[in-house]
Amino acid sequence: MDSFSNDIVIRFASYLSSQDLVNLSLTCRKFGSSQLHDTGSSLMEDTAHQIICNAKDHERDALPRMANQTYLELYSELEKLRAPRVFDQLIGDRISYVDNDKSHTKYTKKERNYLRPNTAICNHVMRAGRHYATFVIGGTDIHFAQIGITRPLKNWDKKRLECFDPKDRDHFDELQQERTDKWGDSTVQVCSLMASSRRLPNGNVLGLNTVLTSSWQNDGGALEQHRWDQEVAFESGDKIGMLLDVDAGTLTVYKNGRRVGIMKDGLSGILLVWSYHYTRSRYSY
Repeated sequence: MDSFSNDIVIRFASYLSSQDLVNLSLTCRKFGSSQLHDTGSSLMEDTAHQIICNAKDHERDALPRMANQTYLELYSELEKLRAPRVFDQLIGDRISYVDNDKSHTKYTKKERNYLRPNTAICNHVMRAGRHYATFVIGGTDIHFAQIGITRPLKNWDKKRLECFDPKDRDHFDELQQERTDKWGDSTVQVCSLMASSRRLPNGNVLGLNTVLTSSWQNDGGALEQHRWDQEVAFESGDKIGMLLDVDAGTLTVYKNGRRVGIMKDGLSGILLVWSYHYTRSRYSY
């Protein structure tokens, strides 16, 4: 291996995944030791650094390096950023994937006239930059769909909950245990849009959309909801887009690619995108 310069090793290693770089660093001191190189870091750490430097501008904007964070850790986040968004967690006993596709979920009603919320969550954490996702709701009961963002919830799908709504005060104490300094100063811990519509006698469709937020505190901010002044109607099959600008603290809604308006501002800190809970509709990410 002495015949290979560090530049050659970094060039070849740059084709590896972050986990492969970690594994390679464990094979010998030449790759994994920080004491053998003038940079003061290991060859694999230098490789990850180079990969981050070669990333696109919007990718680097979305992944500012945090205090004491290694470039290998940052490279792992970059891989997640580039991967297709899926629902990593399904919380509740009535929600499931459609044909094992983690970007497409459905709700199964078990008892007549008895509905309870289940939730699908993506584990990709957004902490800077702009992030956009498109949701397609099927079925006939679009007014049961609630789409939005919530704080990171780790392994809540392992709790075996029969039902779960991140705005349910029964879970506030446990949800607050997830708090870290990275949440920021915002009191909005979960924010969702309840898309609703009503067909009028003249055949027109009236949008009746509600914005719901919660502070996860048993006080006046436990659950706040207000009718959104945008009367655009979302119907089955429409593409509902959401743009989270973490730096500006805004969540903007789109319908079939056209901007509707800002749904919520004043957001801050690390947020987890995306959260969806519902009772009856089919839903695609």
